[in-house]
This record gives sequence, structure tokens and C-alpha cells, in this order.
Amino acid sequence: MDINKLSASFKVKKLTEENLDEMLALCRQNKIFYDYCPPAPTEESLQEDLFALPPNKTLADKFFVGFYQKNNLVAICDLILGYPNAATAFIGLFMMNTNFQGQGIGTQIIQEICGYLKELSFNFIQLAYVKGNPQSKAFWEKNGFLPTGIEKTMPEYTKIVMQKML
Repeated sequence: MDINKLSASFKVKKLTEENLDEMLALCRQNKIFYDYCPPAPTEESLQEDLFALPPNKTLADKFFVGFYQKNNLVAICDLILGYPNAATAFIGLFMMNTNFQGQGIGTQIIQEICGYLKELSFNFIQLAYVKGNPQSKAFWEKNGFLPTGIEKTMPEYTKIVMQKML
């Protein structure tokens, strides 16, 4: 996958440990997300996220990327290809810089990601949001994601799995 093709509007860069400070600053802005999905982010938790993988996947399948406008980190996305099956890509995390929210930019980025994944012959894109989070639910529904009927209960919250046909 060529990460540069994930967006025609933003510069896309692979995020690494060198980006932890700016990732943490972006995540800390999103208090609502962490109210529903504790604990609050730390450099250590974000470093773990950079390498976290679902079962039977490798780092070759994972693309933890940042979307930049000039030098501003606009959004982060953790994308896993071929999960939970070969025809599906999975968004493990998508988070916007709050200074760019409410302007249609998040929707634009998701549409561009979906368009490129369709070019790569993926049929679906999946994700999970935390049950009860109205901001996440509204954003994903606005972007054409529908509940699959699958709920995953975690110790502190329940995840609702959503999917979009590409």
C-alpha cells in the first residue's frame, strides 16, 4: 500500500515513536473519546498502539499514519489491512485534531481512505466505537458505517462493531 494515496488533500506520513509528543497532544484534546474509552492517553499507551496488532496480523499489515496540513497534525489513523478477513480493512483508531473538527475534514479523510481501499480491491471497512459515545456514533453513521450486530464487551466498556461497504 502506498500511504500517500490515502489522501489527495493532506500529506500522509507514517507515525513513529518520534511523533509521540504530537500524537499525545492531539489525543489529549479529545476528552469525550477518553471519557468513554479510558484510560487517558499517555506516551506509553500511544507507543503500544503503534505496534498493537489483532490476531494473525503482522506489522506489514498495519499503517499507523498521520494526516498533515502544512506542519499541523490534522488526524491520526490506525489502519489494518485484511482484518478481520481478506476483503476487509479495519480502522483501529481515527482521531481528529479538535481545531479541525466540525468542518467536514474528518469526513473528507474517511472518504479518501475508503476510495483508495476500494481501488486496492477491499470490499469493506470495519471499526468499533465505544457504546454510548454519541460523538463517535454520529460521526461514523454520517460516514455510512452501519452496526454489524456484533458487540464486544471489555472490562470497562462495550465496543459496537460497524462496517461500510466500499
